[in-house]
Amino acid sequence: MKLLEMRPLFVYGTLLFPEILRLLLGRLPGSSEAVLPGYHRFSIHDGADIRPYPAVFPRPASEVRGLLLHGLSPAEHAVLDAYEEEDYMKTAVSVLQDDQRIEASVYVWRADKRGQLRGVWSPEAFRAEHLEAYLRHLK
Repeated sequence: MKLLEMRPLFVYGTLLFPEILRLLLGRLPGSSEAVLPGYHRFSIHDGADIRPYPAVFPRPASEVRGLLLHGLSPAEHAVLDAYEEEDYMKTAVSVLQDDQRIEASVYVWRADKRGQLRGVWSPEAFRAEHLEAYLRHLK
């Protein structure tokens, strides 16, 4: 098992939604709330299009609230790696949980595509505007 697969996975976007996790993994892994300091959750702009999913990228004095997924198997890590595709790099980070630092992994947007990141991505807006169509697309 690779080191990044042994750590809990911090999720901050579409993987926050149990409907998506269940569809991808066939189950809901254990999870707990956490904060990723020093990063910002951006919308992704691809030309005139805005993608419905987000990216995180380092930004001092920012933080991202999300979930730590616990107990993922190597096969489940592989499924999530394929889901995130090549635009993201699985990266080792420290997250905060109840004032404790925890070593985790997170999918960070590639630096060479940084120009596509703008504004803020909202989980609430995704749920209201995109979740239903996104689930149909994944099936």
